[in-house]
Amino acid sequence: MPRQSVYKAPFITFEGGEGAGKTTQAELLRQRLARLNRPVLLVREPGTTRLGEQVRDIIKSQSDNVPAADALLFMAARAQLMNDVIVPELTKGTTVICDRFADSTMAYQGYGGNLNLDRLRHANELATNEVSPDLTILLDVPPETGLERRDVADHSSDTVPSERAARLPRTRRQRTQSMGRDRRIWGAPRCRRRRMETRFRILLIELT
Repeated sequence: MPRQSVYKAPFITFEGGEGAGKTTQAELLRQRLARLNRPVLLVREPGTTRLGEQVRDIIKSQSDNVPAADALLFMAARAQLMNDVIVPELTKGTTVICDRFADSTMAYQGYGGNLNLDRLRHANELATNEVSPDLTILLDVPPETGLERRDVADHSSDTVPSERAARLPRTRRQRTQSMGRDRRIWGAPRCRRRRMETRFRILLIELT
């Protein structure tokens, strides 16, 4: 469950594979906290800041980037987001919910792209000034299920290159194994709707 934040409010991230429902669940949590009159802000990675949105456009439009290039682009966007938005909002007492964060870089560029994990961790420490989430909610679905959901939803703005799609099973397996050992990770593997609703009620109690 959430650990005690060093700031006035918790920093929560959503992670998971393609089509796992991160964006939907992050928005639902934001709405629920807002209804409880809790100051809350939802951000996304990459995005939210001007630099972040530019990085998002670059990554979407250039599917042939090498993993190292993508990792450095993500780190640049993350550093700007932390400095301009996340840390100031946490300091003010606003709960910050982030759709993807550093764990996605470890999963896709680290496990999926075979980059050195220790180097990625050090780069992330620089980008975040060693600020980490108080809670990460990991949503897990089989890659084929997630991609089917995306096709049905017609999320044309976030297409998955074929090379990256081929790496998704390995990325998922190694991500869940690694993140499962982290006590700040709140896993929701293959959650059914009713089970998710129950677990979010528990989470809301912990946050309030």
